[in-house]
Amino acid sequence: MNPEDGLVTVSGTDARTFKELLTVGKKLLADPHFDPRLPHLIDLRGMQVQRQDQSSASLRHFAVKFYRPRVRSSVAVVVDDSLTNELIAAIYHLVCTLEKTELFDRYDHAIKWLMRREFAAKTP
Repeated sequence: MNPEDGLVTVSGTDARTFKELLTVGKKLLADPHFDPRLPHLIDLRGMQVQRQDQSSASLRHFAVKFYRPRVRSSVAVVVDDSLTNELIAAIYHLVCTLEKTELFDRYDHAIKWLMRREFAAKTP
């Protein structure tokens, strides 16, 4: 996380369980440099999560009750076809429940969306 970049980027490529993703989210919110005004880019391309029902419910609860309410800006989530259809569907369902959050299958589209929503409107 680098506030000078004006963007918080999270990569899920090293996560193997929903519990690991939950840990990353909690660390992000606990970081003393966390700025809730910065937009977030969550890059889940290449992520190979082993599904664990209890952990996925915990991750959903965290995202809805703690993460999204703390982030004031837009959130772009990027996936690709390396993820299972089941995982993409679960991510899509979660994204649909979160305000100012969109799902993308192309990284460049996610960046353009964030730029239009968060940067273009703030330029005089």
